[in-house]
Amino acid sequence: MRRFVIIITAALSLLIALCGLVSARSNVFPHRWVRISSQLRTDEDVEKIRRLARVASENGLTGVLLAIGLDSIDLKGPDYMTRLEAVKDILKQNRLEMIPNVFSGGYGGAILAHDRNLAEGFEVRDLLYTAKEGQAHLVPEVVLDYNGPAIERMWTREVTVKPYRCYRVTFRAKTEGLPQTRAFTTGSFRLTVQTADGRNLTPWNARIPSTTDWREARWGFNTQGYDKVTISIGIRGNTPGNAWVDRVRVEEAGLLNVLRRPGTPVTVRADEGSTVYEEGRDYGRIADPQLDFRFDHDGPSIRLLPGSRIREGQKLRVSYYHGFSINDGQTTICMGEPKTYEIWRDMARRMHAAAAPPRYVLSMDEMRSGGTCAACKGRNIAQLFGECVTRQFQMLREVNPKADVWIWSDMLDPNHNARDKYYLVNGDYTGSWNHVPRELGIVAWYYERRALSLPFFSKLGFRTIAGAYYDADTLDNPRGWLEELRKTPNAQGIMYTTWLNKYELLAEFGQLVSK
Repeated sequence: MRRFVIIITAALSLLIALCGLVSARSNVFPHRWVRISSQLRTDEDVEKIRRLARVASENGLTGVLLAIGLDSIDLKGPDYMTRLEAVKDILKQNRLEMIPNVFSGGYGGAILAHDRNLAEGFEVRDLLYTAKEGQAHLVPEVVLDYNGPAIERMWTREVTVKPYRCYRVTFRAKTEGLPQTRAFTTGSFRLTVQTADGRNLTPWNARIPSTTDWREARWGFNTQGYDKVTISIGIRGNTPGNAWVDRVRVEEAGLLNVLRRPGTPVTVRADEGSTVYEEGRDYGRIADPQLDFRFDHDGPSIRLLPGSRIREGQKLRVSYYHGFSINDGQTTICMGEPKTYEIWRDMARRMHAAAAPPRYVLSMDEMRSGGTCAACKGRNIAQLFGECVTRQFQMLREVNPKADVWIWSDMLDPNHNARDKYYLVNGDYTGSWNHVPRELGIVAWYYERRALSLPFFSKLGFRTIAGAYYDADTLDNPRGWLEELRKTPNAQGIMYTTWLNKYELLAEFGQLVSK
């Protein structure tokens, strides 16, 4: 009997220990990733990935989210392909999954690398041109020309403008002792073009140095449907340091960054009468050879062809769509143009042939323009976004029916960017989550609202991963994410997400999330 009790006691002790082990392991999520960004331009890029992969593997991570331009693989040279093979071998040796970050919408990415005309377009209506000596030139309206004394700290004026026009703002600035611009911010010195209902028509990082003598800067905006704006240039409130602004000029810009695709038609018509002139018959093809989405150059004139019906001195009205960059050069693509999907479908086939990764993350975050060109105007922007993501998902599943597809969370999250009046978008992203496949995984990344975002997606049936860390000096952020993830049904992982290539805490992160 005593022997039986001893055996039972030992068995129970072993069972308790095993349960404890299972319980401990249940806190370890299956997907533990690190994000690495590289264009694979040099062999040193490969060696960097080798070093990071070793650290990740030795500390319990399972995959690498690779932002390496794989979705423009057809534009890469043979050296890139050689390095890609080396990276695949490195990940295999370290037992790490390869997870490409692909199909960027908010930042243009591979789509604009293939065709810059696929940027979202902003409409310009009936701009005045005059024909002279074989060309038609813009007759710009100058709506403001300030040449008064320099204004300290903040120059502000209310300006009457025409709806659906593109304006360039030129000014001079001088600064002294301003705070350094931090990553992911617009800086202390700003140009804003505010509407009565609170929209800023030109979110832009002016990149004026903290201390500089007088220098000229130029940017611009599209008025969309507004006829009055408040332009402010300088520094706000109690910002340390000082700034001065003078020589402010606001004038129309014509055919600057004009886009040429089916969803961005160009129309040239007579100012008087109903004649609409034809490209190739009355005037040559209109295009901006610089097309950089900035305001650092003039738009092209219109070249009149021999035999043109446009007469010398005739006034014309020109309508078109232009591309536009915001913040630090962010240019969003058009989700309504068919060619966009042709490129993505081709890239899906090429990516699978080159790498056959088991998972992907769709980079459809921060879609800050949309609903403004003829290809997408009038569409429900939430539904259009959902259709776009669904088509991306289907393309990847066409080449690999088992592909596990994830997406950055913000444009599907009402606690984040899935809302009305988002940047320059004409429409409301609310409800976008109703138009995407439930098989998608969600990479949530808004730390301050993690307690709202994670249960929101979980209740809808989505799997979740946390995009954690974000270049801090401690691991408090991942610890906060882990606390919420462990409360969330169907939470599946966490990622070391750096945008500034800060990997000093990678080993410690791996140990934190793997034990």
